Amino acid sequence: MKNENWYQHLLNRDELKIFIKESRIGKDNKQAFIGFVDEVTAKKIEEICGEKVKRIMIDSGAIRHSYRKESHHLSDNDLLSIENAINNATYIKVSETKHQNNKCLEICKDINGEITFIMEVRIHHGGWLALVTCYRKNRGGATL
Repeated sequence: MKNENWYQHLLNRDELKIFIKESRIGKDNKQAFIGFVDEVTAKKIEEICGEKVKRIMIDSGAIRHSYRKESHHLSDNDLLSIENAINNATYIKVSETKHQNNKCLEICKDINGEITFIMEVRIHHGGWLALVTCYRKNRGGATL
């Protein structure tokens, strides 16, 4: 893994836990490849926003932002659910939020309470969904 670029190595669950834990307290800005958008969901996203996406990523800054705000009501394991939430969303819609002039999607799923992921649509380099922030409407979830 040391010779691979971040976008060439799909993190397994244990690596993702470590990445999240280190990102919450660190100051580095690192990215991680965490999953794939399934074909059905990719087609739905293309119909919703007109862009093709294939892969899912997070960066450490988005993790820090999401957990830093107590009003987001996040539990330790919430970010482990991004791929599942995207591919099994209750709803997906274009968000009013834009990030670096890119479209964002609001993806909602009930995971021990309704959680919303704001995902930036990055069409360059093969089509990525990148976490901007996430929050839940009520407290819930488990810890690491």
